[in-house]
Amino acid sequence: MLRPVPMTRALIVGPRNDLEAIVEELYALKVLHIVDHKEGDEDLAIGKPLETAAEASEVLVKLRSIASVLQIKESEAEGVEPVIGDVRQKILALELNISEEDAAKKKTQALIVELQQKIDAITPLAQLPLSLEDYRGYETLEVFVGRVPHDIEGLETVTPQYEAFSAAGYLAVFVVKDKAASMQEYLAQRGFTVVPVPEGEGDPHEILADLLSEKARWAARLDEIEARLATLRERYAGFLTAAKAHLEVVVEKAEAPLRFAVTDHTFLVEGWVPQREFSRLREEIGGVPGVFVSELETIDEDESAEPEEPPVLLQNPRPAKPFEMLINMYGTPSYRELDPTFVFYLAFPTMFGIMVGDAGYGLVWMVYGLWLFRRWKHRPWDFWKNLLVAFIWGGFWAFVFGTFVFAEAFGIPFHAPHAANITRAEAFNWSDNILGVQIPIQPLLEKLHQVSDFIVLSITVAYLHLGTGFLIGVVNEARHSKRHAAGKVGWFLILTGLFTVVVDRAARWPGFGQTLWNGPLGWFPKAGITMANLGFTAQNPVPTASLYLLGIGVVVMLIAEGPLHIMEIFGLVANLVSYARLAGIGVAEEAVIFALNTIALNFFVFPWIDSGNVVGLVAGLGILFAANLLIFLLSTISGTIQALRLHYVEFFIKFYHGTGALFRPFGVRPTTEV
Repeated sequence: MLRPVPMTRALIVGPRNDLEAIVEELYALKVLHIVDHKEGDEDLAIGKPLETAAEASEVLVKLRSIASVLQIKESEAEGVEPVIGDVRQKILALELNISEEDAAKKKTQALIVELQQKIDAITPLAQLPLSLEDYRGYETLEVFVGRVPHDIEGLETVTPQYEAFSAAGYLAVFVVKDKAASMQEYLAQRGFTVVPVPEGEGDPHEILADLLSEKARWAARLDEIEARLATLRERYAGFLTAAKAHLEVVVEKAEAPLRFAVTDHTFLVEGWVPQREFSRLREEIGGVPGVFVSELETIDEDESAEPEEPPVLLQNPRPAKPFEMLINMYGTPSYRELDPTFVFYLAFPTMFGIMVGDAGYGLVWMVYGLWLFRRWKHRPWDFWKNLLVAFIWGGFWAFVFGTFVFAEAFGIPFHAPHAANITRAEAFNWSDNILGVQIPIQPLLEKLHQVSDFIVLSITVAYLHLGTGFLIGVVNEARHSKRHAAGKVGWFLILTGLFTVVVDRAARWPGFGQTLWNGPLGWFPKAGITMANLGFTAQNPVPTASLYLLGIGVVVMLIAEGPLHIMEIFGLVANLVSYARLAGIGVAEEAVIFALNTIALNFFVFPWIDSGNVVGLVAGLGILFAANLLIFLLSTISGTIQALRLHYVEFFIKFYHGTGALFRPFGVRPTTEV
């Protein structure tokens, strides 16, 4: 679970005459992660593609071009007969048909663009009562045509020797040449921008009408071409998708020898195979006459040195499998470090549940998620399906925390808060006002009234999370450096010392901190030093044990990692404080939904209760639905982002390298990754 599948490095040697048959066998087995041979290694050459490679690649390029023209989305295809000849003939015939339509489409689009440019050029002049020939051919006059932000007055102050024609937003000025410069400056100062006059003759109104008519004809023709292409897309989409999948397989097989080493008569291929699959590989491939399968080395996870890092095949319980995607987004675990997927599987949904913290929203995510998961039963395990499972687990924990810790659903508490002078909206609850039945669950923590307790809960999660990271770091580092492992131990002691001081300080008042300090941490030595000015009185002194932990941890850390790392203690404090975002997000979302619910209750629902105004009830329910939908979406987004951030920024940097390479066996088509 915390370790990848043990790998064995295998060597396959055989006669070149059997190369194609071995490629087919390896593709069918899907167990060998091929290590690419490099030119010059061991004085062996790189193999050449199979004869089918050139033809299959050519057809695949044509197919992709056709799929691009028809705008066909990629999808998985199965059960395609690998008959290159038939596929090639169909694609060549289809390419001829589609290329003609595509050429006609591009030509028509170019004509429409050209016509639109002419329309844009003639439209301003169509607003003015002049023909095109009126704007040119003068020896003593200069003509200015352009756009104006408003009517321009006072042209006569420049010269009385002018004539102007105006329309909505446009102006044409004819002025004697010796005053042209002054008139141009006058116009420019008032926002005049020049519009070029196109070549030609005639009435701009008529020219514009002809251009619009011609554009409409070409647009209709373009619609006909696109309709024919749409028909072709519907008719051939399935074939093209299946053919593409088939040809990609053919090309992958045909180009596989480029990853092999060869001599004049022999081929060699090296790769990694799971230990449990090596016997099957040897049995299947070694059964071919003249082909030998050897075990070069077996890499156990406990080995501390190796000539080459094996690829990583993660092995996690089925419920945790979808979370591997979120781990790989950060970086694949190296072969010799612990896989954090299971910890992520426990922590990510829990943090999501704490931040959302509402039984109603959690229930919605569980019901909707399970329904959608059922709809996606036959969908490949892609990014969205994996993320959906993460949301379902997050919804489960949101339901658990919302029910048993916060005791609320859709922003409405199960019971009225235990606070004085609360408003009618604050007192509105499920037991008294909605169900009429007392829910036998009391809140352990009220978000808006116990903010400090919520923060202590967040710091507790921080300690458990970061502490787990340091302990995993101890195991990882112990494999190659006992000194670095000791450094992780030092950091864990520092973290424990800081955490116990925080909880001791929080235990000064009744609440979660005091319950934690006297309950689960009741065994921790309480004797210590009083610092009244910092809130550590005789009832809750700074524990001497905490100071010892801090001191020992700092000494061990400095010895193991060096004196410069003393500054990182402030970073650790910042990491602890960063987890307070769990409380911050939870309180902020609760405050917003409380405000929106209060508006709906005070202005619509309560008037209905008091006077029987059904219209108010309908409006109030609508506002409540919209408000809860908004908070449901916001809490999902913020809960996901912040839970990911706490893992990627605070947690992983304590122990995780993520420099591994995924196990990609030959014959398994890669899936799209984020």
